[in-house]
This record gives sequence, C-alpha cells and structure tokens, in this order.
Amino acid sequence: MKKNDAYLLLLSMKHILLISAFTLSLSAGYLSGRTIVSNPAGIIIQADTRPLVPTIHIEGVRNGLLHGSIKGNARMTIGKTVFTESGIFAIDAADVFVNTVHVIIPDGMQFVASKRGKKYYPVFSTSANRMALKNRLYFRTAEEAESAGYEA
Repeated sequence: MKKNDAYLLLLSMKHILLISAFTLSLSAGYLSGRTIVSNPAGIIIQADTRPLVPTIHIEGVRNGLLHGSIKGNARMTIGKTVFTESGIFAIDAADVFVNTVHVIIPDGMQFVASKRGKKYYPVFSTSANRMALKNRLYFRTAEEAESAGYEA
C-alpha cells in the first residue's frame, strides 16, 4: 500500500466515525424528544370548592318593581323585609326610592310662600311641604306676607 492510499483510508475512517457519532447523537435526541412528548403531564380539572363570594346584583326597576338576585351567604334588608338566602327577588320600588327632603327653616320664620304663587302658608303645613325649595320665600308674620302681596 502506498503512503497516499493509507492516508485516504485513515481519512475515510475518520469520516465514517464522525458520521456515525453524528447519526447516533441525532437518533438519541430524537428518541428522547419523542419520549417527553408522548408522556405529557396530565391536566387535572377539579371542581371549584371555594365558597361563593356573597353578591347582591340589582338588575333595575321594571313595572314599578325592583328586580335583582342574591348569590352566596349575603343578607339584604329593604325596609322591614330581610333577604337572607340565595335567589332572585322583585320588590316594590317605592320601598327603596323614598325621597326624604329635610327643609331647614330660618330662625323665627312662621310663614312661607312660593315665588310663583299668590298664597302664603304656615311653615309646617302640608301645602308648605309640597312647595319647591328653590321657590320658597319666608316671612316672620302674616302681616309681612300680606304686605308682600300674598293672601292667606
């Protein structure tokens, strides 16, 4: 064998060894990847066992009734009605939407008249209570109201 032939034989053996090592590592990587993919960690779905957050949902007013629902262990009181259990409700909206107006009467004033009206009334009368706050004029005496052009 010639020196050149021995060199070529050694070179081809190195290539064969290199190709074999590459093929072996490629196969090992492929097989380990397939093993990981074929056995994924299972997803376990469990029911939510946490208690409900107490919620009161007011849906709105329809046909004069306040509609809503209660979820969880919530307590709701409207007037003298107490709701303690989950479920839906429909109650008279007038029980909820009461417009209470507090009128502060100036000290010493006994009579009130409306800027738009012609009559004066005692400050605690029902006619005075129906009067709009922005239109009120107060008087100490009936004579003051009459001198301003109002009549009893």
